[in-house]
Amino acid sequence: MYTPPVRNRRWDHLYDVQKQPVKEVILVRFAEELATRLRAWPPPDVEWLSEDLRLRYAAGLSGPPRDEVLRLGLELSRLDLLREHDAFDEIMRNRAPAICQGPAEQAALHLLLLYVGEECLSLKDWAEGAKLTRPDLARAVDLAERQLFRVTLS
Repeated sequence: MYTPPVRNRRWDHLYDVQKQPVKEVILVRFAEELATRLRAWPPPDVEWLSEDLRLRYAAGLSGPPRDEVLRLGLELSRLDLLREHDAFDEIMRNRAPAICQGPAEQAALHLLLLYVGEECLSLKDWAEGAKLTRPDLARAVDLAERQLFRVTLS
């Protein structure tokens, strides 16, 4: 008499997993990591190119930026990645001075822009086989922002 093999139930969750393109998996995981790093501001791996830059922006690393500054930094990073120069300049002229309260927050905003941009471009170099584009990287920044400012209803 034939008895069919018993299915191992511990792998059942894999039957429900949907296939995802590799590019999407890379972007989602990168966004999660970027959100984690931004939550733990200042980043531990900051390297200064010169003593002048360290003195100029060190105040931005004194503590985590306010949510408004962080949101503005992520918005500006997206615009920078998409090369939307006119919109970027308009925000830096009009909204940034109103949101940033003092030189420490201005320095934090500039450091956020540099940090997020460098992390995104480093990902593009690291995952060159995935052929990430600047719009893909901007979407990753958007995903990181959603991770940071997730709203849950209880």
